[in-house]
Amino acid sequence: MQRLKSDKRYVIDATKPWHVAWWAAELDVSEDSLLEAVDVVGNQARAVEYHLRLGKPRERRRARRSAGAVCTIEM
Repeated sequence: MQRLKSDKRYVIDATKPWHVAWWAAELDVSEDSLLEAVDVVGNQARAVEYHLRLGKPRERRRARRSAGAVCTIEM
């Protein structure tokens, strides 16, 4: 898989027009598309790029333990 351009934890500041213009050019999308993606997934550049490439936000999954699950050891 190709590495994302935004590997580090960069933030897209949607309040600064020059910042929006730079990130739009960097990710090769329109400024409107970039701002829509920021509204959907937040201002983390990696999440925005992932959303723009795949069209959906990246989901973080954690292993959840069931409240009723009990581990017992018999001897």
